[in-house]
Amino acid sequence: MSSTIEDKISLFTKVVIERIELDFQQKQKKLVEYYESRKTTLIKDNEERKRIAVARATKDAETKKQQEILKTRSALHLAVLKKRQEFVERIMDEVKKRTSTFISTVEYVDFLMEAIKQVLFKFSEGQLVSFSFSRNDIENNREVILNTIKSFRDEATYKIEAVDSLIGGVFVKSDDGRLEIDFTINTILKESNKLVGEILSSWLNKE
Repeated sequence: MSSTIEDKISLFTKVVIERIELDFQQKQKKLVEYYESRKTTLIKDNEERKRIAVARATKDAETKKQQEILKTRSALHLAVLKKRQEFVERIMDEVKKRTSTFISTVEYVDFLMEAIKQVLFKFSEGQLVSFSFSRNDIENNREVILNTIKSFRDEATYKIEAVDSLIGGVFVKSDDGRLEIDFTINTILKESNKLVGEILSSWLNKE
């Protein structure tokens, strides 16, 4: 009788232990699956954060690179403009020095006579016109000026004035103001300044 009871107790114990072990195995499996899933999720999240961080860092680096390129390009452009202006000023200073010497030469008198002839061709003989000359030309080349004008038109069809701002050459306009011809040294220098600037820009850009 006691042996039978012991057998039953042993069997019962075995069944209970097996159920406990099975329950433990199931719980352990679920726990492992949960942590494996959690690990996978964390790895994916971490990889996504790294991807986002790398993408953001790459974008920031590209933006900074472009900013530096634009900054450098702007600085270079300003340097070129500054250098060009320096060259233009140096060249024009030399031109002005030579111009100051030129207006005292016989060659300038020939230039002045030719300039007067050229502008007079633009006006009809009977048209009243006004001549503007530098004060230096009125004082030193008056006779040449008058003789050249008189060889083309009557004295009643023109008048002469001195303009302090003029360096040399001649400026002529019709009495009604409809036609103006500028053959002054001032304008020639301005045009030369522009031409020098264009030439230097082209040269500096090539360099």
